[in-house]
Amino acid sequence: MKILISLLIISIFVVTSSGVGIYLIESPHEDAQITNLIDAFWWATATVTTVGYGDVVPVTEAGRIMGIGLMFGGISIIGVFISALGARLVGSRLKQRETVEYDTKSLIIKKISEIERLEKHEVDLLINMVKDLHDELHHKSDPKT
Repeated sequence: MKILISLLIISIFVVTSSGVGIYLIESPHEDAQITNLIDAFWWATATVTTVGYGDVVPVTEAGRIMGIGLMFGGISIIGVFISALGARLVGSRLKQRETVEYDTKSLIIKKISEIERLEKHEVDLLINMVKDLHDELHHKSDPKT
């Protein structure tokens, strides 16, 4: 969970700093499409999420280089997010499986302990029951009978 929160904070920082940066780079240019902070944040968000609508684009070389960096940054953030989320889901499944295995082993150990405390006639009765069950199952699976 820590990594997901860290990624959220990093994403907010990247979009905010890129938005302000692109505004400072682009707005003074006479052909600029990014002339206010709203356009700058819109562009930064569309670029970092790799949506890239193309409705607002940088026109300066510095702005385009910043855009390239932001694209790679966005791909990296998304890749780390998906990897972290996948690892969390797989880890959760493994933990559930380990819990089931541990519970099963504990139950088997408990039952073996109970069997060890049985008296001789109870053990004989249990053995006969298992034999009868085996014979019955064997009889059902044998097509000749």
